Amino acid sequence: MSESDRDMLIVDNQQCPVCAKESATFTEFEIEDAFAGPIAIFTIRCNDCGFRNSDLEFLEPGVPAEYSVDIESKEDLSIRVIKSGECEIKIPNFRISVDSTMNSEGFITNVEGVIVKFQKQIISLKDGEEDKAKRKTLKNLLKGIDQVLAGEKKITMKMIDKSGNSAIVSDKVTVKKLRATKK
Repeated sequence: MSESDRDMLIVDNQQCPVCAKESATFTEFEIEDAFAGPIAIFTIRCNDCGFRNSDLEFLEPGVPAEYSVDIESKEDLSIRVIKSGECEIKIPNFRISVDSTMNSEGFITNVEGVIVKFQKQIISLKDGEEDKAKRKTLKNLLKGIDQVLAGEKKITMKMIDKSGNSAIVSDKVTVKKLRATKK
C-alpha cells in the first residue's frame, strides 16, 4: 500500500505540547507490517517551534516482553526492530540505553538504524563535552560502534516494553514475557 493510498487522519491547528501555540498537526494512519501485522502510527509536528514526535501501537494486542538478540555479524544489522515510545533499548556491552520517557519516539527500523541513532547521539555529546577524559570515553565508545557496524565486534541488544507494542523480528531473538502493567 502506497502512502497516498492510506487512510490518514490529519488534525491541524492543535496546541503544541512544547510551545503551547495552536500550530501543531496531529497525524494518524495505519500500516501493514509483513512481520508484525497492522500497526497504527501517530505523529505530531509543530510548525512554529519545530517540535516533533511519533509513536506506534500494534492493532492486535501485543505481549509485554523483554527481547534480546546477539549481533554477531554484519548480516545481523538487518534484523527488523519495531520500537514503541514506551520501550527501553539497551546495549549492555557499551552500557548505553534509550529509556522510555514521555518524549521517547516509536519507530520501525533495523538493528543498524538503532545503532546509528545511538552513534549520532554520542557524537553530539562528544562534540559538546569539554572534559578531556569524558571526550576520550565517548571517542572510544564511537570506535566500538564503528566496529559493530563493520561486523567486527559482537554485542547484545535488548528491548524492554511493558506495553507489548515493540518487537525484534528474528529467529535469533530470545523473548521473555513480562508481567502486564496496569494503566
